[in-house]
Amino acid sequence: MRIESSPACRHAGPRAVKAAEMNDRLEQTVEALRFRLTPDFVDVQVRELLRQGEDVGGGINAFRLIQHWLGALAENDVAVMWAYDRLKPALGAALKEIPSLYYFEGD
Repeated sequence: MRIESSPACRHAGPRAVKAAEMNDRLEQTVEALRFRLTPDFVDVQVRELLRQGEDVGGGINAFRLIQHWLGALAENDVAVMWAYDRLKPALGAALKEIPSLYYFEGD
């Protein structure tokens, strides 16, 4: 038996390989975050960002919170929105348990 990489993989340049690695790391990071999104963790993280300053309109935008969590993996809006879509249910559930914070879903 012989195993070879597909022609597409053999001809993929360094940018394609880097993008695939970045996607894998993003997926792993988001999965790990889903398990960390306890009320205590979210409360500490939101308050840390509040100390740095509120967003326009007050409070902390979920986009900013996700960027904070992803760090260098938040290289573009697409990555942040992808992560947000996957973290939103756990984030919403955690925020419901924190009486001093609320989750406002706007337009």
